[in-house]
Amino acid sequence: MMEQKFQYIVQVAKKYQSYVDHGQELFNQLNNLPSSIIRDVYKEYGDSYTRLQPVNLLRATIAKKILLDNETITAQLIEDIKEQIRTRNTNYFSDLPENFLQQLKNLSLKGRDIFANWRENWKVLYPFFYRGEIKKQIRCYLADISNQLIKDLNLPDYTVTYYDFLGPNSFGDTRCWIAIYPIQKNSHKEAYQFFLNIKAEPEVGRVAGCKLKETKTNLLMPVNSYHQAYRKLCNLRSEILNFNKQLRNFFKCAPGEQASDWQMFRDNDFIALNYSHLPIGDLTQYQTKEQLNLASNLPANSPSNETKSLWLFKNVNVGDIIFMNKGKNTCLAIAVVKSPYYYQESADGYNHRLQIRWLTTKPFEYESGSLSNYKSLFSIPVFTTVKTEMFILSQYVLRYPELKESFEEEGLLVESAVPIVNESVADNDELMASEDLPNYWWLNAKPKIWKISEFNEDDTQTYTTHNELNNKRRVYKYFEMVKPGDLVIGYESSPVKQIKAILEITRGLHARDDGKECIEFKIKESIEYPVHWNDLKNIQPLQNCEVFINNQGSLFNLSSEEFEIIRSIIDDKNIETLTETQKECKKYYFEQDPDKPFMPPEQFKHIVSLLQNKKNIILQGPPGVGKTFLAKKLAYQIMQEEDDRCIEMIQFHQSYNYEDFIQGLRPITTNNGNASFELKNGIFYDFCQRAIAHPNKNYVFIIDEINRGNLSKIFGELMMLIEPSKRGSKYSLALTYSETSEERFFVPENLFIIGTMNTADRSLAIVDYALRRRFAFISLFPLYDEQFRDYLITHNVSELLAEHIIEQLTELNNIIEKDPNLGKGFMIGHSYFCHCSVISDDYLEDKWWQDIVDFELTPLLEELWFDDMGKVSSWIQKLRSYK
Repeated sequence: MMEQKFQYIVQVAKKYQSYVDHGQELFNQLNNLPSSIIRDVYKEYGDSYTRLQPVNLLRATIAKKILLDNETITAQLIEDIKEQIRTRNTNYFSDLPENFLQQLKNLSLKGRDIFANWRENWKVLYPFFYRGEIKKQIRCYLADISNQLIKDLNLPDYTVTYYDFLGPNSFGDTRCWIAIYPIQKNSHKEAYQFFLNIKAEPEVGRVAGCKLKETKTNLLMPVNSYHQAYRKLCNLRSEILNFNKQLRNFFKCAPGEQASDWQMFRDNDFIALNYSHLPIGDLTQYQTKEQLNLASNLPANSPSNETKSLWLFKNVNVGDIIFMNKGKNTCLAIAVVKSPYYYQESADGYNHRLQIRWLTTKPFEYESGSLSNYKSLFSIPVFTTVKTEMFILSQYVLRYPELKESFEEEGLLVESAVPIVNESVADNDELMASEDLPNYWWLNAKPKIWKISEFNEDDTQTYTTHNELNNKRRVYKYFEMVKPGDLVIGYESSPVKQIKAILEITRGLHARDDGKECIEFKIKESIEYPVHWNDLKNIQPLQNCEVFINNQGSLFNLSSEEFEIIRSIIDDKNIETLTETQKECKKYYFEQDPDKPFMPPEQFKHIVSLLQNKKNIILQGPPGVGKTFLAKKLAYQIMQEEDDRCIEMIQFHQSYNYEDFIQGLRPITTNNGNASFELKNGIFYDFCQRAIAHPNKNYVFIIDEINRGNLSKIFGELMMLIEPSKRGSKYSLALTYSETSEERFFVPENLFIIGTMNTADRSLAIVDYALRRRFAFISLFPLYDEQFRDYLITHNVSELLAEHIIEQLTELNNIIEKDPNLGKGFMIGHSYFCHCSVISDDYLEDKWWQDIVDFELTPLLEELWFDDMGKVSSWIQKLRSYK
């Protein structure tokens, strides 16, 4: 049976891979899909008109063109639709609701391309194919195969993570994978995994989690059947088990209620669990947790915290670390485990034991909230895993510096003896844990009654437990279970269908002044970029979340994992996270940079000097000379540190305007449904405000392809304000959309502008002369010198090929430079050859070089010498031959 399920997934993977490899086949299949599927896709992705999702609009438009317009979808048509979205062409989407068209007009294009994650057509189109019964079948088979592997490999102390063709980030994939790892670990990322990669050519083996600091090389082997996969994993079983036993785990243990038995443990160098009320005896007699549950008179699949704690305790390894806790906020001591689990009858009931050695018995009192989003440090179960180990250890070293040496002797390398703050809630399962009660929730708010978005952060609101007819709301028991400190996903239901805020319960069940029973919460965090229902409903780990099974109701329970997933999606959608604003920045020195630009130090310093004096420069040159790369290095040098928070990068294009860049009116719909306009600041305006707020730091604004935009139209008043002699508040001006004369704007002195300009683009207009005199223009050209040669050789390129590249490209550029129809601006830059670190045993040098010649240099030369294909062929032949 497993063989059939395995082969079924492989066949689907082969089909999907063929769609990727053979684009025309993908479009042939798409254009011949049943109309019922196209209709479902159109309904699914066309139902997101309350908030603009560019990729959803793209998919809905594709479905509409097939279903209603009877058009044939091609790769070019998809690119055309993307461009219509990028350029915010409301005429193209004129049949959409007015409020949606207004959002399209307001679509922000700053940062990377809005379709960066969907460049491959398969990632755009997979929802047309992977859906319905196929999706259901695949997920069922993955669960069955996972469970069978754990059983066949006899891994009772292991659990599993698997992903289907949606992929870990739901961007679409051509493979499914299964990772089996120890239950002591919070994630597969923290362990060596039994790994099964089910794709067109399946493979299996040992994979090291990405969070492991020192790892063994991954080992993956091709397989063609479930039996073969099992046999190869079976051969690796002892090795993987051994590797994982060598990994250190972190737990917390409560020595009796309110630490009543702490002194006994401390004086006798052991820790123990007291579950004498369970008729279980020695835990070593049980091979699986299911057997332990049955012996405890519980269902085999019971989620009991008692048996979970016991099973974890039984599987503790020598060398693991135990934090002894009192309540939720006090760490009494830290111990290292010195013996495996053993059973010893005792009158006090502490029969399940571990011998330990105390690393310290000094206490640490956690100040609630000092670790952002953590009201409490420890959860309630007597014995469980811990995710905040580095925070606890760093706090100990901060308070007791003498412990650093003993920690290091035990292999506990504390990277920073400072408080860790502002970590995402997604980094801890024990967030504000409470007595055996769930502590994560989802709350539905009906926007017709009240809107979360109308409240500010720290505002409080109540939610009644009975509806308008005085009937109890669905799952009334959840209202009884909430308590202060619980976190809640604040969701506005239909027609909004968006997560608007993170809420925090401030009062449990109580009577309001009007006598109505309710709970109370505050707006803990308003979400700048709300997350739509459609962004969540297809996320595989959320498929069993009760809110997605049946959303009819008010309050729903979330597991810590579900909350973590939703929290991470919220963070991904919001540009500036708390974590980013707190990270330490590395100092930057050009001389010490191992990845410095290919230019003499004197030239780099001269450019920095020009930037410091002129404030505004433009780097111009042919493609591939590293203009954007150099711009980032110049920014670091100006700032003296690698602080990307002080850098903003955009790319101009023909549709870019003053309203995008500086300030403009944007249409909105008011609460009563009337159309209105509000003033919105552009990206440069906001960046200037950030620079003004930190006058002692330098800020750098990078404009890629600066000559692609209508510069006079975009810059407006900035023509004067960006001049180095017109910086500062003394020269402030009222902007075009300023409502009063007091509303003035200036460009601060600590803001620098770097533009880049591609001299090989024949279609670009000459830079405006009024703007030209505000910038220093610096020409860059390819540099195939000794520094470039050393770079190639130290990045896996042989000396023979390195010499060939330098010799041939130098000669080729000389010919291009002398060509009367081309010139220096069309020379071939060195960046084409810098991605050479990919050369390996799996991607040989010959293949790397041939790929560059065939897929990068050939199309370029064909464009340059479109009227002399003989010349192109001759040069391609010369470039290919280097041995």
